[in-house]
Amino acid sequence: MQDWWLDAVCDDEWDVLLKEENNRIEAALPYYIHRKYFFKSIIPPHLSPVNGLWISYEKGMHQTSRYTHEIEVMNYFANEIDKLNVDYYSQKFHHSITNWLGFYWNGFKQTTYYTYRINNLSNIEEVYQNIASKKRRAIRNASENIIVDSNITNEKFYEVLSMSFKRQEKEIPYPYSLFESIEKACKQRERGEKLVAKDKNGNIHAVMYLVFDDDVCYTLASGADPKYRDSKAMALLNWEAMKLAHSIGKKEFDFTGSMMPNIEKFFRFYGATQTPYFVIEKNYSKLYSLLRGLKK
Repeated sequence: MQDWWLDAVCDDEWDVLLKEENNRIEAALPYYIHRKYFFKSIIPPHLSPVNGLWISYEKGMHQTSRYTHEIEVMNYFANEIDKLNVDYYSQKFHHSITNWLGFYWNGFKQTTYYTYRINNLSNIEEVYQNIASKKRRAIRNASENIIVDSNITNEKFYEVLSMSFKRQEKEIPYPYSLFESIEKACKQRERGEKLVAKDKNGNIHAVMYLVFDDDVCYTLASGADPKYRDSKAMALLNWEAMKLAHSIGKKEFDFTGSMMPNIEKFFRFYGATQTPYFVIEKNYSKLYSLLRGLKK
């Protein structure tokens, strides 16, 4: 939700709504503007697991006052979004946003999605013991033959990312230029890290890209070479990512979730907490809604 991130993933196709009171910003809603054909929509940008609403709370605010404040903020932004003349609106809210009444009362819809999070990285041995025994065994077995480092070019990294999609006979949904833009922006600010799992012959089995804010490590993107699926390199990468996050002082680890059954199951076994978050949306165009339904 920070400006440098939005510049990296959206170019200049983003803007922000602000709610201000007495020269103080009470809330912000940055958004990505997507244009295709003659449609204009607000949708989550690629490789951005969280976007949408940020709310400032006064220190010591009573719970009842918090609810009132949230509803007022959401009612304000719901009306501002209605004025933007878009065909469709959809954003992924941070999991800490658990109240969406102000949007509901203005005709917006909500779908609950899930991510998996480790909420306390302070005791890394305890984190390891909370991983399912089957997954710990996979990590141990992989570590006998696989080494993990960050020595890989962006081009090769993206190539391996693409392999997971090709195995499913799909195109990777974002171009190399987008990954390169993110990696460059994060590198400048020490907010990202590439991890690559290789065997002793230098064959690349899997890759993972991590991004960090002040407290949280997110697994932003990962992929594997289908030839080496049995090596359990991805299990090892996830564990190495947790250890790295712990070593640089991050408090939490977010797998950034997936609603796909095979991926959800993979994350579940790391002892992480299933955490709901809201996707808020509203259709303004019947034609756009019809075309979206046909595409699905």
